[in-house]
Amino acid sequence: MKIIANEFVFPITEERSCHASHILPLSDEKVFCVFFCGSREGASDVRIYGSMRNPSNGSWSTPTPISEDDGIPHWNPVLFERRDGAVLLFYKVGDKIANWKTRCKISYDGCVSFGESFELAENDESGGRGPVRNKAIYLKDGSILAPASTEKGDWKCFFDRSYDGGITWEKTPSLRIFQDTEMTKRGIIQPSLWESNDGIHALMRSSEGRIYRSDSPDGQSWSQPYPTSMPNNNSGIDLAILPDQRLILACNPVTKNWGARSPLSLFVSNDNGSSFELLSHLITMPGEFSYPAVVYKNGALHVSFTHDRKTIQYFCLTEL
Repeated sequence: MKIIANEFVFPITEERSCHASHILPLSDEKVFCVFFCGSREGASDVRIYGSMRNPSNGSWSTPTPISEDDGIPHWNPVLFERRDGAVLLFYKVGDKIANWKTRCKISYDGCVSFGESFELAENDESGGRGPVRNKAIYLKDGSILAPASTEKGDWKCFFDRSYDGGITWEKTPSLRIFQDTEMTKRGIIQPSLWESNDGIHALMRSSEGRIYRSDSPDGQSWSQPYPTSMPNNNSGIDLAILPDQRLILACNPVTKNWGARSPLSLFVSNDNGSSFELLSHLITMPGEFSYPAVVYKNGALHVSFTHDRKTIQYFCLTEL
């Protein structure tokens, strides 16, 4: 494994709090990174910001706000590039996570600018639609599948599917590991998706000390979620599938619920996610290093994550 880049998207700051980055490598070798930033998570001044990496010198542009200044907290931006080159930015809006709405903006110029926002599913009261934290994927049939979850009562996952380039969405039934709807902050959320020759699969963050998994033959009907052997501290995970069908998983390999968000590590699977082996630790020092976003494109693995809530850290890796 070769490290091409290990850098901060912007200098460490004590004045602002940032979290939940997402990245998109573009066709011109630039990389666009988004994240939410404000005085603290959930504050009324939190908006979605974006920064572009210049491949010629590895510098990042000064982060600029993309989402509205509407006095409502914004959360969890997710980028998706359509096959026509348009880039969709999804993000959550709301004072309470359980009551999130999902907004979307579209860029037609390689993330230089984004159009006006629109609600992804009008009049939705479920707690959010579309991708909640991790990337949507194109399926072999040309549809788009988005990994979603809600946090009303027990935490539960579902999947949104679009047949028209991400404009309209069809929601699958929810997956849950508890039946008690009064239970809070326990369950499964924030899936990460991949498609293999055996079907469609999801790994999910959980409150139960292990990453959970579900499988589907068609993206509509899903197996009952079941625990894997991979530890999970109730923090975000993400994965990417390589051309040779290996999986690269990024997570905090800590079993304790709400446990330390360090180290942040990469694991590899050679058997379609049945087992994982440690590939490398990205960072091991004390602190919060969490919510990785992992994207593979043109021979390079791109990873961004929260660095102690003070900046976003970016890695580019090759020769995996």
